[in-house]
Amino acid sequence: MSVLTQVLEPLGVTAASDEPADVVVLHQVPPAEFVEQLRSVGAVVCTTSTAVLQALGVSTTPLPAHPSHDPLVADPVYTVEAGDLTFPLTGAIGIETEQVWATADGIPVAGRVNGLGVLAGRWEDAIADENGALFWARTVLGKSDPQVEQTLHTVLTTPGPHVDHPAVDVIDGSSWQPAHAPDVPINSADFLRAVAHAGRTLPEPIYDALVDFVDDAPAAGALLLKNMPLGDLPPTPEDPLLADKADQVSEFSLLTVGRVLGRPVGYLPEHGGDVVQNISPTRRNADRQVSTSSKSMLEFHTEAAFHPHRPRYLLLLCLRGDPSAATTLCSIAAVLDTLSPRSRAVLFQSRFTTGIDESYAGGRSDARSIQRPVLYGDPEFPKMWLDADLMQGTDPVAQEALDELARLVRENATGVTLEAGDLLVVDNDLAVHGRTPFTPRFDGTDRWLQRTFVVADHTAADGSRDGRVITTRFIA
Repeated sequence: MSVLTQVLEPLGVTAASDEPADVVVLHQVPPAEFVEQLRSVGAVVCTTSTAVLQALGVSTTPLPAHPSHDPLVADPVYTVEAGDLTFPLTGAIGIETEQVWATADGIPVAGRVNGLGVLAGRWEDAIADENGALFWARTVLGKSDPQVEQTLHTVLTTPGPHVDHPAVDVIDGSSWQPAHAPDVPINSADFLRAVAHAGRTLPEPIYDALVDFVDDAPAAGALLLKNMPLGDLPPTPEDPLLADKADQVSEFSLLTVGRVLGRPVGYLPEHGGDVVQNISPTRRNADRQVSTSSKSMLEFHTEAAFHPHRPRYLLLLCLRGDPSAATTLCSIAAVLDTLSPRSRAVLFQSRFTTGIDESYAGGRSDARSIQRPVLYGDPEFPKMWLDADLMQGTDPVAQEALDELARLVRENATGVTLEAGDLLVVDNDLAVHGRTPFTPRFDGTDRWLQRTFVVADHTAADGSRDGRVITTRFIA
């Protein structure tokens, strides 16, 4: 359900895109007879298309470009003024009107012209703002009584219906016989070249699924490969930095999959920049928000959310599982339509900052990132940037939206209890992950994962990169 429909239906207002109604959203130029129908009912038309405006006989005028945090890039969000109301509007278009309803930078963006109400811009986002919704009620729809306005507030802050988490696709990898892993360091160019060549030996269902995962990620934001080759395993190390394996079969398996997806990289603060990191519980980190913890719930997070070169994909290969330790997962697809309209709109605005993971800063840091949105990209299938432990809203409404999202993520998440040979691939732009608590025994049989990070293009980190190791330094 769109924000427009969520807000207008409780007010008894109809909205449509293909038939005459009180409010019509037009993305493409309509037939001339349809335009006349709209005029006959005095409809309100919303559009972001100058071609549609031209077909309606509406002249456009450019709005001045606002610099964003990057002075070379224009900010698409304008502040609209309508009487005593102000609210954000994305993609606003200046228009010439006979009766002005609202302006941005003194230029009309809404008004009555040629028998139609015309709103030029992405008004669904504006309507999700409380003042934007009041603008509709007072100005466009002619409703201004307190009861209507209370209804609007209730509609804006009420979550939508629950959505079941999309199922994670599972593919069996038992038929794969990987090439012999070269006897060279895993971080070396020779090893990483070998895994790149080994990609062509993957079974067709796995290779095709990985290619499709890059080109058109599934709604679950994750993929599970089972029965991947592991080689001979020693006891689980009590210190993952001291893991000592007789062969490099699991590392070869993991990196082969990673190389099909993109470029595996290491991050200098994470295990000294190892492209493959061993993850096993440690006594010293049992209660901390780090990968080697066990007693605490690992909060949902985008991997390295604070990092300017954060990975696009996170890969977790299970060498030894624990039935009580579930890797938790939540895709944006499972929460987007359940968010209240106001929170959904606010999360697309640059009103959030994040701290730095203590493993990257050498302990807790007070430094904060620039303000950014939590949701970005396609409004109907956006990307998500979230760290439930480190992120904050910059104002009370933003914090409420962040809290709502974090709550829905917890409530709508799914879980994968990894077993030996399971390789979980997570799209770090679409899904957040965490882990349930478990009790390690420290007897050599504990849960043991291997992890790698994959970026689409490691050259984006040039200047903060040594080979395949990203060396960005953070403020402690």
